[in-house]
Amino acid sequence: MPNAIATVLEKVNTGLGQGSVLDQIDKLFRKQQRINLFEKLETIDAREIEKFPVELYKSMPQSGKKQPALLRFSLPSWQGHDEIFWHALGDYVILAVHRVKDVEFDSSRGRLKVEYFPKIRGRIKHPEDIRVIIQKLAYLVDTEALPTDFTRFRRMTERRDSLGEMSKEQAALIGAALKLIQI
Repeated sequence: MPNAIATVLEKVNTGLGQGSVLDQIDKLFRKQQRINLFEKLETIDAREIEKFPVELYKSMPQSGKKQPALLRFSLPSWQGHDEIFWHALGDYVILAVHRVKDVEFDSSRGRLKVEYFPKIRGRIKHPEDIRVIIQKLAYLVDTEALPTDFTRFRRMTERRDSLGEMSKEQAALIGAALKLIQI
């Protein structure tokens, strides 16, 4: 663990990045979470998710760097689900799709709206790719293969710019980093 912390601090110290040291550490951590999530998604067989239909019913492409792409999905099997499950799904969509501007849901109608800026390099996600990702995420959340206590979505909407935004893991990481760095 001390070597991992030193490695992260070295990357943050020598690399370019936006935000505070904590923000940069969080970005590195989320990158690894994204890799782990995609490894899990790739193990799901198409037959497993047949009972969790997700329909892409509206798709509007991005307009340069001015207006994000807009995708609207229908999740009929999720109609009436409690918001904690929708929040978890939103969290994982934000993690998987990466450059998400906004996620909104309507639990009573089983609808999900995603605004995002697609990447132009690397693993490009087209609307159909995102539909499959959301279908697999909905399956994993519904079958409790993914925890519902993931809080990125709730932090974005409810706790922005508050001291309570820092998780226990972040506080522990900062404490360990401060012991390594002699101020």
